Amino acid sequence: MLLLGSATAQAQHKYIDSLTVVLTEAQTDSTKAELYCALSKEYYLSDTQKGLEHAQTAANLAAKANLPLSKAKALNLIGYAYLVWGEFDKAMSYHYQALSIGEQKSDTALLISTYNSLGSMYYKIKDQVRAAANYNKALRLAQKTNNQLAISKVYNNLGNIYEEEKQYDKALAYFKKAASLQQELGNKPSLVISLLNVGNVHLYLSRPEQGLPYLFEALQIADEIENTVCKPGILKSIAQIYQVNGQETKALQYAQQSYDWAVHTKSSKKIAASAELLHQLYVANKDYRQAYKYLSFFVEHDAQLDLESQKKTAAELATRYETEKKELENKNLKVEKARQAKEIKQQQRILIFGGVIVGLMLALLLLLYRSRKGLKAASLKLQEANLLLQRQHTEISRQRNELAGQALKLQEQNTELEKHHHFKNKIFSIISHDLRAPFNAIKGVLDLVQTHPMSAEEVQPVFKLLGKDVDVSMNMLHNLLVWSKSQLNEATIDLQPVNLQQLAQENTRLAFLQADQKGIKIINAVDAHVEVLADKERLNFVLRNLLMNAIKFSYAGGEIRIHTVQSTDNRIALAVSDNGKGISATNLSKLFTEERFTTLGTAREKGTGLGLMLCKEFVESLQGSIKVASQEGMGSTFFVQLPKAFRSSVPEQPVSLKIA
Repeated sequence: MLLLGSATAQAQHKYIDSLTVVLTEAQTDSTKAELYCALSKEYYLSDTQKGLEHAQTAANLAAKANLPLSKAKALNLIGYAYLVWGEFDKAMSYHYQALSIGEQKSDTALLISTYNSLGSMYYKIKDQVRAAANYNKALRLAQKTNNQLAISKVYNNLGNIYEEEKQYDKALAYFKKAASLQQELGNKPSLVISLLNVGNVHLYLSRPEQGLPYLFEALQIADEIENTVCKPGILKSIAQIYQVNGQETKALQYAQQSYDWAVHTKSSKKIAASAELLHQLYVANKDYRQAYKYLSFFVEHDAQLDLESQKKTAAELATRYETEKKELENKNLKVEKARQAKEIKQQQRILIFGGVIVGLMLALLLLLYRSRKGLKAASLKLQEANLLLQRQHTEISRQRNELAGQALKLQEQNTELEKHHHFKNKIFSIISHDLRAPFNAIKGVLDLVQTHPMSAEEVQPVFKLLGKDVDVSMNMLHNLLVWSKSQLNEATIDLQPVNLQQLAQENTRLAFLQADQKGIKIINAVDAHVEVLADKERLNFVLRNLLMNAIKFSYAGGEIRIHTVQSTDNRIALAVSDNGKGISATNLSKLFTEERFTTLGTAREKGTGLGLMLCKEFVESLQGSIKVASQEGMGSTFFVQLPKAFRSSVPEQPVSLKIA
């Protein structure tokens, strides 16, 4: 193992030496910038400071030679250095600069790398929503271009989010998928991170010691490729597993190694993490002198991170980026209006010029009239001038009509923008009202627990009520995330044939747990060959919300049926029916209007009314419509009418899926 590690390290040094030799012989700034970027990548595994210096040199060369793509690559490498040191706000500033260049140049590889890096930044500062959004953007681009290495990196990062959300089995599955791809590709730097994550997540599973083989393999590869950046994290995870298994001596040994390597990397984040673990171990061993020593180190380096300040800066950077993007769009609109005004002036000049020509021709006709010999020729020229004037008048009228049409189109766009603005204000009104209540309740309970100690029996019912409020808020935040994503991708709705039976089957499985808790049976009665033309992601959201509403307002032991209704105008209605409590005539008239109201479910489940509002907006964006038929005490049926998809295919037999 030592011989293999030595050989790999020698190979790495030889590669760095060869890059240095080629750099001294390089003639152009573009070649030098690429070589400095390559050197930066090699040094980041062993000497982050050198990696940063080479990346800064590459960025300066690229800026001087006007090489935007090389500059963006260097900016991402600079951001990575600040990530290693835990200075996330600085890192994010460089990544946003790279993102701006990537979007201007439509460079897919650069966009994948930048979105992945931005996701990592937001994950580090505990902003999971923005982290997931950036990871998913990177994943879509990587899958579109079949970039297997990029896909594996995104899998790793998505696993981190699931681990943060305590979904450890899902996290482990993503980490293993990433490691498998990286082993096939032979990419050892990425494989080290995946193996570290696989081993570390076992800390939260039933048998933590099963993570040790992955961690020792990661440590071996890190030694081979001289990856000192990852070694503190690997050694720390090994120490933690020994700690939970009661092997305090081994835990201290590896924790001390983790701290020593963290100091070597000069990363305050890594030093703070290792020092905190040593503090805990020395407290457990009752060695309070050493415990205090490492507690001091932890406090010193943790204070340098200031995550809250960095999170605020990151949010400001994201807002500034979106604002600048909007201002650029407004400038383009002003340029277009100026161009149209210029065209109108040009047409006016043509009209005046035509009038002058007619005047001259009339004067010529008068002169020719005085000369009887030229009367016939003058008459002919007058006819030609009149015909020319008519053509010019027709052309001017056509152009005026075209400009009027463009003005009408701009007016329609402004009306649509006002409609979206009104809808956005409605949504933020819901947020300000419905998010405040559960968080005030949580604060009140925390204050009560701090000032008046309560027994477990007294706390349990209070926490149960709080849990319901938090579930409602989480559902609302999920709906808002989907809506926000749709606003960002509004111009790129992906209309494709969608098989309604498969769609219903997928959403039936997702709703099974909630239905099973109330003993409700969901029947998928959609024919196998029925397809509509829609954006599958938006239609998924609509059907999932209708199913959750049906479960909410169905009684225990009830039945929900998903089926279709064929229309005569090449449209299909997807219907969700229940035999629950139904909707009163008063509330039925308020559905899908500006008037907001909420109703408790059959098990007193709460809601915000946001889901149906978003359902209506999504269905209308797909050129469809949504209706409801209901009678109080008899149940409800929601109809989503969409265009039918036409394509040649072999019809399949109808399948009915029932879940009880």
